Amino acid sequence: MSDFRRFLVKRTAISAVLTLVAISVIFVVLRLLPGSPFSALIATGNLTPAQAQEIMAKYGLNQSIWVQYVKYIQNLLTFQFGYSIRRSQPVWAILGPKLLNTLILLIPALITTAILSSLLGMYAGWNRGSGVEKGSIVITTFLRSTPVFITAIFLLIVFGYQFGLVPTFGMRSLTASPDGLIETYLSLDFLKHYILPFTVAVLYYSGDFLLLARNGVVEQKGSSFLKLHKAKGLTEAEQLLRAGRNSMLPILTYFALRLGMVFQGLILLEVVFAWPGIGRLLVVAIRQQDYPLIQAAVFIMALAVIVMNLLADSAYEYFDPTVSGSGGGV
Repeated sequence: MSDFRRFLVKRTAISAVLTLVAISVIFVVLRLLPGSPFSALIATGNLTPAQAQEIMAKYGLNQSIWVQYVKYIQNLLTFQFGYSIRRSQPVWAILGPKLLNTLILLIPALITTAILSSLLGMYAGWNRGSGVEKGSIVITTFLRSTPVFITAIFLLIVFGYQFGLVPTFGMRSLTASPDGLIETYLSLDFLKHYILPFTVAVLYYSGDFLLLARNGVVEQKGSSFLKLHKAKGLTEAEQLLRAGRNSMLPILTYFALRLGMVFQGLILLEVVFAWPGIGRLLVVAIRQQDYPLIQAAVFIMALAVIVMNLLADSAYEYFDPTVSGSGGGV
């Protein structure tokens, strides 16, 4: 077995263990929460204790903790999420559209900022000490260190409430009734609701990509291979292109990690804009102690992060032999 394959097997095994640990923690934490999914309903008189016990039996919540745990692991690993306790609907039917809304918001934002910020970072790194470098670093660092909900609220007040240029909440107008994916996600009404949360997400992601690209080009600019290309008569633009290409691996790796975290949504962003995504759904589900919905949502989030970490580590190991000496590729 080659070094890279050995590395891949080891990392896959570690990822499997991490997945098991993550879903076990979810199970334990939910059972440690005070009350039950029916406490509020019983307190308001909407549900009797006898009815609550009947529903708990239906969902297997009256069984021993170990029986619940075994069934829980089996169901999650086979993606059988069951029914929501509070909504009486299949979890997939609730979770699927919310996850799609999150991905439609954040994946384009992530791709846009990865491209634009990386290009700006490469230019800034090549022109070290210039006004472009100093300005871009100060601005993006400020945006990255500012909590996303602060940026969201500020832009919402300015462009939503003060100037009335964009809607202030939701993914569509209350009177809109789109039919199909095209009308839902490509209508003018959707785009009006989309532009502000999309802009906040782009601003939030921009700092990391810019700094990674800038630092990569700064390191490459003083390298011997670039001096050789300069001696061969390559123009400055051609040198920058080669320096940028050689600094792409950390950027692509970070992009993969961020892509996994997209499945979590930007919870505070979704809450501020009332965006019907998976992050906002999770907040509501936790408040209602809807176990099946919480378990499914957190499992998908954790699995996405772990899988993308595995892919990023594997790519880094394969394309950069200096990481551990194994190297599998170029």
